[in-house]
Amino acid sequence: MSNLIGAVGRRWAIAEASSGEPAAAKAVAAPVSGAVRARRDRRNRAARGWAFGLLIALLVQFALGMYVNLFASIPLNHPGHGANDFFAGSYHSVAWAETSPHAPLILAFHAGLGLLLVLGSLWLAVLAIRGRRAGFVWAAVLGALFILGAGFNGASFLNYNKDANSYVMALLFAASVLCYVIILALPGRTERQPPAA
Repeated sequence: MSNLIGAVGRRWAIAEASSGEPAAAKAVAAPVSGAVRARRDRRNRAARGWAFGLLIALLVQFALGMYVNLFASIPLNHPGHGANDFFAGSYHSVAWAETSPHAPLILAFHAGLGLLLVLGSLWLAVLAIRGRRAGFVWAAVLGALFILGAGFNGASFLNYNKDANSYVMALLFAASVLCYVIILALPGRTERQPPAA
């Protein structure tokens, strides 16, 4: 066993020595050029703008959702209600909410804004990934996942009229709000500028 470990160690040392790259160069990452840094900073500023916009839209969505939950009467015989296939039922439920004259108008606004929030959160995740700022990426991707989860629970509420779905939707709303507040709280620059000589 010790011979095997020694052989693996020797092979590793030979591979390291023959790579042709000094150890100091490996330890220190290549500096990011000014143009690349400026492009990333621009994308991160755009991501912060989108996070602020999504935060406002989420607050409006919360107000619409509370109104639907407390004051709107959703009929239980609409297309998609009680469907065995969740995705087919969700499609029919959301399509009914958006197009039917029998659906409450406030529900149509709530569902429509939810679809826009999904698209906006996915675009923010793309912007954050392209900006290559770890904190922005984590917060944006989690925010998008939380909004998607809230959307699935909203569709499930239309399908099955379970209060648990409404509760989970509210929790996921709060989690996505926290993600976008984190993006706004993080500093805007990707790297500190080198000190002047």
